[in-house]
Amino acid sequence: PPPRRSAAPQRRTEWSLHAYPALLQGWSLGSGPMLAADKLLLQSNVKQRAIQLREKELNLFNDNFNAVGTQSAVLAGFAMTSFAEIDLPHNAYYATKACLHLCVTVSICANLLCTASTTFVSVWGSGKALRGKDGSMDKAVEGMLAERAFIFACFGVGLITTLLALMSASWILMTRDVAFVATLGIAWCIYVIVRQARRIHGKFRLSKGDVVTFDDILQSPVVPPSMLDDDDNESDVLIPRSVQGSRRTTSYDV
Repeated sequence: PPPRRSAAPQRRTEWSLHAYPALLQGWSLGSGPMLAADKLLLQSNVKQRAIQLREKELNLFNDNFNAVGTQSAVLAGFAMTSFAEIDLPHNAYYATKACLHLCVTVSICANLLCTASTTFVSVWGSGKALRGKDGSMDKAVEGMLAERAFIFACFGVGLITTLLALMSASWILMTRDVAFVATLGIAWCIYVIVRQARRIHGKFRLSKGDVVTFDDILQSPVVPPSMLDDDDNESDVLIPRSVQGSRRTTSYDV
């Protein structure tokens, strides 16, 4: 009879079949924490990328506000110089002098208000976005977006009143014929500025449907919910502030 050689492989097969469920059970027990860690890592990466996209909006608003604030400061300097350096003749009409002083005053106030507002928004908005709790970046960007209308309105008022002050000065310092021609030129300049502002704003205006938002990403189940409380709770920040009654003298509320 032929020799029996199938006993050893059969034992190996039986041992592997009995050991496979144990190995599978051990692998399944070890994959639980690994999957949880991978899930947390995925959530962190998605939220970090979303915050980086919002940071681009924050930098865009800061650049825009810096440009507008710089131009407003230049216009305020021009208005202040014209208010202090121009010597008005004594025989000038009271109405033209009153119009000049009023336009110069309004121009200086509007331009300085624009400059101050851009400074406040850039400093405090960026501070809230970078030093605040989870979700502060979104609130800072939305707040800076809401402040744009007031800042641009102040800039427009300061620009128009500067030109009106120039028109009033032309009737005081020039002859009547030259002042009439200068008034036509300044009026045409004001009309072109207003028309260009409306035309360019209408060309590049974004409707609500065209604006790219990140609500679908930040509110998805993949991203963990925000830990930011209401706006009134400003005490819990990453960098501690000096509170009333404490012994600390350094304040980080900049």
